[in-house]
Amino acid sequence: MFMSSKVSVVTDSCRRCGRCAQVCPAAVFTYERGMVPVVRRAGNCIQCGHCVDVCEADALRHSAFGPGQIHLVRKELIPSPESLMELMRSRRSNRTITDKPIPDRAMADITEAAYTAPTSENSRKVLVTVLEGPDIQAVEDTTMKFFLRLAGVLMSRPVRPLTKLLLRDLYNEAAELYRFERKWKAGLRPCTCNARALMVFSAPKKYDFGWQDCNMAYQNASLMAEAHGVSQIYMGLVQMAFRFISQRRTEQLLHLPSGHKPFALMALGMPAFYYPKYSDKPNPHYNEKTKLAADASDS
Repeated sequence: MFMSSKVSVVTDSCRRCGRCAQVCPAAVFTYERGMVPVVRRAGNCIQCGHCVDVCEADALRHSAFGPGQIHLVRKELIPSPESLMELMRSRRSNRTITDKPIPDRAMADITEAAYTAPTSENSRKVLVTVLEGPDIQAVEDTTMKFFLRLAGVLMSRPVRPLTKLLLRDLYNEAAELYRFERKWKAGLRPCTCNARALMVFSAPKKYDFGWQDCNMAYQNASLMAEAHGVSQIYMGLVQMAFRFISQRRTEQLLHLPSGHKPFALMALGMPAFYYPKYSDKPNPHYNEKTKLAADASDS
């Protein structure tokens, strides 16, 4: 996964607070109160950077983090809980995507945001791939053809009663599928929401935490896109289709390394307009009584 790390403590600078030992998830250090932490198991290091980031005295030396890779937190730039909540409440899957290009700075920030997401044991196995132009059209065509073939079987006269009985959701969505087909034949891309860019979050197929890590990366990217005013839509329909497409074909269409599986896909583009308001979403697990109780505990 990573090359072996070299970790050391500068004795003269160390304040003997023991924070590096407390935050290290790999038990690299041993520490006794009032003493300088001792590096015992450098081979265990997962290069998460917790030790160098927590040290106020700059007493940690780590081969994976040079001076230019360690930064002071600019607390004045961190959003308040209120501003972050406003961003999350107002986020919408705005499907009014136009032909306007996505600014380069926005795409760079969205990609970086995805890569800053945490991963299991700092494995960093998530790969972000951006598709544009003909590559998006190929994904659209593949998805549309898959569902039309599937519908052709499940909605055929002999099978339709069984579909209605056992696959009611699919049966009810058949009309929507055929509406998509009309748009597709008219030159639009309904499955990929006419996206200007399609962001693919993938990880090795046999990696146990691929779904979790990719969707955490997706969430980071989604919030950054919202901050830039870029529309982002989860491509659940495309994701479902690619579950039934061969591994080799998936790798070709999505430009993935051998053995990688897509665990999340995001359509991106500039919207025709923005939502000036947001409404409270009905949620049986979080209601006004719960909110009032939370507000009361803060007062």
